[in-house]
Amino acid sequence: MRFAPVLVATLLLVGCGKKSQDGLPPAKDWSGGQMAEAQPQPGAPKTTPHGSEAGGANPHAMGGSMGGGSMGGMPPGHPPTGDLPPGHPPPQGGAGGPDVTQMGLSAPDPNRKVDPSRRIRGVLKVDAKAKANVKAGGAVFLIVKKADANGAPSGPPLAVDKVTYADGLRFELTEAQAMVAGTELVGDVVVTARYDQDSDAISKQPGDVTGMVRVKVPADNVELKLDTVLP
Repeated sequence: MRFAPVLVATLLLVGCGKKSQDGLPPAKDWSGGQMAEAQPQPGAPKTTPHGSEAGGANPHAMGGSMGGGSMGGMPPGHPPTGDLPPGHPPPQGGAGGPDVTQMGLSAPDPNRKVDPSRRIRGVLKVDAKAKANVKAGGAVFLIVKKADANGAPSGPPLAVDKVTYADGLRFELTEAQAMVAGTELVGDVVVTARYDQDSDAISKQPGDVTGMVRVKVPADNVELKLDTVLP
């Protein structure tokens, strides 16, 4: 009988080893902030694999913001996704933005001096015909590009930002929102805005609302109107 405790301890160790290899459940098992969890031991607190109580944020949820915002429900160190202007590379690492060095470019110096005269200040409005398609609190992406000979936006972004929509929202775009070192916000440019239903700067879908205005830097009292509903 003295071998019985040894046998029980061995079985417990084997069981724990197997459990530790099971890992996280697949993302499809996380929905509505609840995880598909194993049967807990009586009296044991319900926890997620990340150590938080069950019913918390979905660790597979994506989130993030442009211009130095928060990462939403992302785990610490996870790269942001989605909040990038069209044409930009996917984010790399956990620095809080796209790694432009992967394209052979240099990121801006965060301590650089920004010329206050290189600015675009204005107000965001919505046309009556598009009002039913926008809601306060939704995401709006602002992108500045050079204007071509026909007045259309051309080339890489000179400045980008993500703002929270409100009719009459005031905004300011400067070289502080540049994504590549050496970018100059000067001359004839086009400012584009897109109200995005899923807060993803890359994807576009029917019902998103866009608008644009052509200005010359520096520009103040700009009226940028959301007036085109994507079909």
